[in-house]
Amino acid sequence: MIEQLHGRAEPGTTETLVADIMSRRIVAIRSDADLSVALDTFLRTSLRHLVVVDPDRTCRGLLSAEHVLASLGTTRRGRHVGDHVPAEQPRVHHAAPVRQAAELMIFELVDALPVVDDDGRVVGVVTWSDIVAMVAGQHLRGDVRP
Repeated sequence: MIEQLHGRAEPGTTETLVADIMSRRIVAIRSDADLSVALDTFLRTSLRHLVVVDPDRTCRGLLSAEHVLASLGTTRRGRHVGDHVPAEQPRVHHAAPVRQAAELMIFELVDALPVVDDDGRVVGVVTWSDIVAMVAGQHLRGDVRP
């Protein structure tokens, strides 16, 4: 099912695409960075998700501010960002319909997805709040946050 959700909109359809509503403001952090660096980055940027990249600059997935705060209070896992991000996280293509991104979020039980281009490079992040704003019509007026 996940592979099917990485598709593109059918030519000639009028579905809203992920690229139309995603946030292009992304901040990346290396998987070998300390969790305290992630916390500092969250505090400085007011973002809720950071894109985690491995040292070879490939995307590992997303790290949420909530996860960092919870992880700092325990010693069960390592102190590096990569220790807290699964190697294979779901992602969505920028030309996929928003409906498919929403289905993937529901299936994977996540509130955000990295958005990738044809080469697998991260070009944005789409969140459940982006989808709610679209449904409410706010994305058309430009009322949503960057």
